[in-house]
Amino acid sequence: MNWETEISSSGEDAVVRGEKLENVMEMEFSDAIWLILKGEKPSEEESELFNTILSSSIDHGVGNPSTVAARTVQSGGNSMNTSVAAGIMALGDSHGGAIEEAMRILQSDKTAEHIVKQYLEESKRLPGLGHKVYKDEDPRAVKIIEKAETLGLAGKSIKKIQGIRDVLAEEKVDLVLNVDGAIAAVMTDLGWEPELGKGFFIIARTPGIVAHVREEMDEKPFRRQEGEYIGK
Repeated sequence: MNWETEISSSGEDAVVRGEKLENVMEMEFSDAIWLILKGEKPSEEESELFNTILSSSIDHGVGNPSTVAARTVQSGGNSMNTSVAAGIMALGDSHGGAIEEAMRILQSDKTAEHIVKQYLEESKRLPGLGHKVYKDEDPRAVKIIEKAETLGLAGKSIKKIQGIRDVLAEEKVDLVLNVDGAIAAVMTDLGWEPELGKGFFIIARTPGIVAHVREEMDEKPFRRQEGEYIGK
């Protein structure tokens, strides 16, 4: 089988998206991520905002599914790569996956009113809104939106998701714009495709998962959670 790719080459003259590898090595890591995913270098403003986005999701405590999964698998005596993979596999529609869905609705031609009506009729949760911890505001989302506005990169998608939030508040419940929603809006305004939505979260959260796995290595093996049998 002959694989063909526009992403990178190997060997003495290795390139990444047309850039010599030694030149990529001089770039900030977040800029190199932008380059390999999008095929072009970010502007100075895009670079600053993208770095903020990646840093916003690097970790968020022990209680989320990906961290619990990674640490639990590590406690069973597995390797770093197996444990980290378990954490990544725990990411789903309710944990890290909302970015992709939110990007899709933001990039649709549907109005905020139409979107809210559809989701309420189908009894589905609107992606990018609500959080179990943050009730008044998600500070990560606030920071991302403020940074986009300061850098002159805030566009119609930010206004659209804020509009969705306002309509939902009028129709049913007032929920905070969470970090997934903020990332979805900003990355849409920057011209990114929804298919990479979950990828952003995977890239950002992996260092946190690695840190938790390393910490778990120093704990007693085979952590057992308490459980209560409620069957008959």
